[in-house]
Amino acid sequence: MNVVWRVGVAALLDAAYLASYWWVMDLPWLSYGLLLGWLVGAVAARQWWLKSIQAPWQGVLLALSLVLPCLSWTMSRQAAPAGLSGPRHGVGQRVAMAFLLCLVLLASGSGLAERRVLGPAMAPVETKAVEALNRSLVLAAASYGSARLIDRGIALVSEAELTLPVIGGVAVKPGQFFKPLQDMAERYSDVMVVAMASIGIQRVLIELGHNASIAVLGSTVALILLISLMLPSVAWRLGRLARGALVLLVVARLMVPLAVTGVAVISDAVLEPRRIVAQQQLDTATAELQEADVEALEAEDSGLFDWMRELRDETTAMALDVRGFSDDMVDRFVQLLVVYLLETVLLPLGLLAALWWVVRTFTMPPMANHSSIERHR
Repeated sequence: MNVVWRVGVAALLDAAYLASYWWVMDLPWLSYGLLLGWLVGAVAARQWWLKSIQAPWQGVLLALSLVLPCLSWTMSRQAAPAGLSGPRHGVGQRVAMAFLLCLVLLASGSGLAERRVLGPAMAPVETKAVEALNRSLVLAAASYGSARLIDRGIALVSEAELTLPVIGGVAVKPGQFFKPLQDMAERYSDVMVVAMASIGIQRVLIELGHNASIAVLGSTVALILLISLMLPSVAWRLGRLARGALVLLVVARLMVPLAVTGVAVISDAVLEPRRIVAQQQLDTATAELQEADVEALEAEDSGLFDWMRELRDETTAMALDVRGFSDDMVDRFVQLLVVYLLETVLLPLGLLAALWWVVRTFTMPPMANHSSIERHR
């Protein structure tokens, strides 16, 4: 494939790329092409920066890498590689790169990059992520309310006395077998508070990423790189700082919504059936315990007394039935704890740990490379 044909195809692609800026608000799917164009332009700019620019038109293509990304990338592959001593960044090359960074700063600060590129591209993912978080918040709040109602009901049940005439009219409290269930309900409600706080934090992160990540972090990256062009003596340190800000930008704007959506998909496929079964049984127990109130405790033939007698007619087996009911409910609480901890705490924390590792990987290059750079200078 000759160079003229490649240049022609690249020019046509760039024309479609520029036209997409006009039509993207009516056709949001064009934002994916714009995002791809930004990535191609970034790769082209890096290739130009790593090579020795020998002609003015090469500097122009470097400066316009985000305006004509395909043409810039095509011609950067044809440029002569740098010598053994590495590229020597002349004044023209630095001016071209500074112009490109000013374009990035303008696009980020003005909101163009968010409104025309990332906003439409991330809208479907963000919508699904927010819907998943809202649903999880409603379910966690309902589970918290059930746990508190069960705790209240057990507090009343545990004080109910039942006289067993077959053993001499001894008064017993079968509700004492509910004490382990009451302890579990209290701990479960505490975990639900943590889960709701985690969901709220994820929602705030998504909103911050949507509203401020490009304008703040994108502008910060461009500004730091501009300063590094003017201060070559600290360019390595500033470049390291810019890489860290860029990774934070990717995490805040892209990876958090994608991670929330991924957790929702995993939850629907694996955890949701277990949660539904356990929650239904928990709601049934809540409804039964709500029948116990202070007035019912005073009536021997109604309310809580009848509910206890219905567990088993034989008084010798009543305590075993109450204890079995309590053990079953503890098991349901444990299943719900596993589901909500995985959905709202463990998986997000695992993601944050992985992202922190990525941040350290990008912002902490090997010391050997740093030493070689310093020796080269």
